[in-house]
Amino acid sequence: MLAPDSRELLLDALRPPPRHSLDHAVATTFTLDLEVALMVPLAFAGFQFDEQSDPVEIMQALRAMSGRMDIFCQAGAIHAGKWPSDLVALLESSIHAAAPPRRGHIFHPKTWVLRFRGPTQELSYRLLVLSRNLTTSRNWDTILRLDGQPRQRTSANSESLARFVRALPELAILPILPDRRELLDAFADELVRVEWELPSGVREAHFHPIGLRNAPPFPVEEHFSGYRRLAISPFLGAGALRRILRPRAGQTSILVSCGEELNALPSDALEHVDVYEIDPTASLSGDDVEDDGFQTLSTNLHAKLFVVERARLAHLFVGSANATHAGLSDNVEFLCELVGSVAKFGVNAIVGDDAPFRAMLMPYVASAAAEGDEAGEAERGLTDLLFGIASRVGFRTTVTKEDDGWVARITANGLLPPIPEDSRLTIAPHNRDDEAFPIAPAEPVDVELPPRELADITAFLRLTASRTVEGKPLQCSAVVCSRLHGAPDERFQTILARQIDTPEKFMRLLALLIGFAADGGVPIAATGDGQGSWSAGAAQGVLELLARALSERPDSIDHLEEIVEHLRRSQSVPSVLPRGWDDVWLPALKARRAMRAADP
Repeated sequence: MLAPDSRELLLDALRPPPRHSLDHAVATTFTLDLEVALMVPLAFAGFQFDEQSDPVEIMQALRAMSGRMDIFCQAGAIHAGKWPSDLVALLESSIHAAAPPRRGHIFHPKTWVLRFRGPTQELSYRLLVLSRNLTTSRNWDTILRLDGQPRQRTSANSESLARFVRALPELAILPILPDRRELLDAFADELVRVEWELPSGVREAHFHPIGLRNAPPFPVEEHFSGYRRLAISPFLGAGALRRILRPRAGQTSILVSCGEELNALPSDALEHVDVYEIDPTASLSGDDVEDDGFQTLSTNLHAKLFVVERARLAHLFVGSANATHAGLSDNVEFLCELVGSVAKFGVNAIVGDDAPFRAMLMPYVASAAAEGDEAGEAERGLTDLLFGIASRVGFRTTVTKEDDGWVARITANGLLPPIPEDSRLTIAPHNRDDEAFPIAPAEPVDVELPPRELADITAFLRLTASRTVEGKPLQCSAVVCSRLHGAPDERFQTILARQIDTPEKFMRLLALLIGFAADGGVPIAATGDGQGSWSAGAAQGVLELLARALSERPDSIDHLEEIVEHLRRSQSVPSVLPRGWDDVWLPALKARRAMRAADP
């Protein structure tokens, strides 16, 4: 169970094993926060991270990792937090908005499938099955981690995981670029030969993707057949609960959920079920409390977990699906089933009197369901409207160079769907909220933005829906990733160079960049120990660093050349490049060009 104040636990689970580097990552999430997505490459690169992470470190990690990860999320569920950094441009090719095959439902799985490369190029794999989205949420969630090794034989269990990964590109709103699609397909094909190391006491593990096109339905009655059952789910549906818990006299079923959801159920839905909710006064055990002070703990439940006992074994399901009809049938979801002893994985092991989680629970006491909230209903309607638009309309941003700067023109591959008469829609670049332009349903989208610098061109657009309810304005926004056309490759160098506005930052960039070459010839590998040591050593001078880079990772010189050349064209060169830089840089650059000429 994730501690609610520990976002690091998820990021720690993403770190490569010692002396390994990330080779490819495929992730799925329902909601995605761009600020959190920027932090993920830091974990892959082995950096430390905190609330004020070094932008230069983020920049380097993004440059090294963005081509190796693909993140699929629900279309219309991308959000930009308080820090819409220019660097999100490096995520444009990694984030894929997706929608389920069945209209009106959601793309909701939360998984990470990682491939690492070791010091002798050997491959290893890691699978994370989560209930957590890629956001700053501090709710109670679950995380299951399995490490795996490639084998010669195919694994029947891994075939369903491979089928899930193979299906993801088909769910993307914008077509995946061919070279990226080829890598994803090859990655999925590899997974059928991965043997996963099972946790202690687990006899079997099975993977259950739900809601994929042309896939058989998830057999709820078959999987939840047994004599004792537990469901932990923040969202509930009465019909789904009956199928999972099968309440009847003489059999014990237990449900843990949230008061508001429980209050909204029909009065007979909870008969013959022991029902609990999180105790708002619950606290972590002593081992989990920081020594230096009291932590404010979340009591919001977001974990999804099901247990059924049959034939003296416990079947424990973890993942993304709620106890709702949509969660078990029509949404795209992912569950992992672990089979083990009742003593270790059964109902009592999770919520028995001696279980740690039991101490956080209190019996549910029914109360009146909350009255209808017109503003809340209206806000949900606006959110659904954004989901619908983002799931059905692909946006395109076309860039041209004009005399007074770079001009972006936003269009769409279809007409916007109808919207309520009292609602309004606007679209804006995510980094310029003050440039919101109205767009209308049943009309083509065609918005030309004012000229700007190349580094301010973005593929991320902010779509906003608004209306007035009871005299009060309501507004919901979502970020959509458009397909960018016409932007030169130089745009990325311009964005990177913008981060280097002091000599200190330039030297920091140099140390990080050449640090790739100083790890014994294995890029990033030495950072997998989680110590975040990227410097090649304080005793080494710039000349020595450049010499080692030429010897061990000459392509780092190529990237540095692009940055330096861009800085030279800008007005900041005299104050950014250190004194005497050309004395060491130009000989290194001459040597690198000679290497390229000798081995084109």
